[in-house]
Amino acid sequence: MSNEVTLNNSNDEIDLIELFKALWHKKVWIVLSSFVFALIAGIYAFTAKEQWTSKAEIIPPKTVDLGEYLTVRREYARILGAEFDAGALGSALYSNFNQLIYSLDERVDFLKNSELFKELSKDQSEEQKIRTLNMLATESITLTKPDPKKNPDAIGNKVSLFAEKPALAQATLAKLIDTINQKALQLDFDNFKVWVNEKITDLNFEKEKIEWDLKTQENVQLKHLDKAYETATKAGVKEYSQFGGDSTTAQNVVVSDAKVPYQFMLGQKYLKAQIDVEHEKGIIYPTRYYEIQKQLDQLAPLVPKLESVKAQSYHYLSSPDYPVSRDKPKRVLIVLIGALLGFMLSCLVILVRKAFVK
Repeated sequence: MSNEVTLNNSNDEIDLIELFKALWHKKVWIVLSSFVFALIAGIYAFTAKEQWTSKAEIIPPKTVDLGEYLTVRREYARILGAEFDAGALGSALYSNFNQLIYSLDERVDFLKNSELFKELSKDQSEEQKIRTLNMLATESITLTKPDPKKNPDAIGNKVSLFAEKPALAQATLAKLIDTINQKALQLDFDNFKVWVNEKITDLNFEKEKIEWDLKTQENVQLKHLDKAYETATKAGVKEYSQFGGDSTTAQNVVVSDAKVPYQFMLGQKYLKAQIDVEHEKGIIYPTRYYEIQKQLDQLAPLVPKLESVKAQSYHYLSSPDYPVSRDKPKRVLIVLIGALLGFMLSCLVILVRKAFVK
């Protein structure tokens, strides 16, 4: 029994040695095969499209980032006598920014006019261009929110974009963020314009109501004075002293109340003077009327100011960087894999041929 085991072990050793010898005799072919496969892999690695990724990290805007828009909003609150929260404004702008940058439609709208898309779709058909545009919108742009569980120190949203050239990736990402920023600001500007216009409409309505009420009161007052004057004329009451009383009589007549039935007792002279003054001096408006007018005058220039306002709806923790390492292709790795594949394939062919020969 021991002799059989020894014989089998001896046969195994002989087989392994023979296999090694067979491979050694074909070493030139193995080396040549490895070289050919490495060459093919190298050609692919150096001709395949490159991918470079630019990255940026953003957080909600600081007070300084709100720029001139902060001044306009504070002025609006000051005119109306309301409180203003700069933090709430920054949060609203950042919310607009995130909403737009996560929108696939907004990314497609931006990319279709970008240099990145123009280079990739230079010689493509319309159908191919649509596929390329959708690929860029869904794959080239990556958005990552901070995960406190994985990284407690992460506070900002990360935005990355890849392209075939490092400079193009950096420029396109910077342009994307700037475009989304402008749209986020414009969205808030439009909402603010609605608020201002609604407030102006409300103030104008209040102002017109005051004017109408006072004008109506004045007309009624004049009619009663005219009626009293006509009555005094017919009654021959020229002055209140002729009515048979002292000055207290006139003082007891409530002049301000146009409905007093005995207003003619004041006499023609007094009533005529009052009528003339009413016509000459016109309406006396309350303090609120002039407050409204002042607010309207101050609110009117706010909307035109938005045309030249500059602000940011985000703050950079790190601006779009210039990628210094290529994502793919990994040329050295591809060449090594090609050489290894050639080595293994050539060894397998040699061993299979030897097995068939036996």
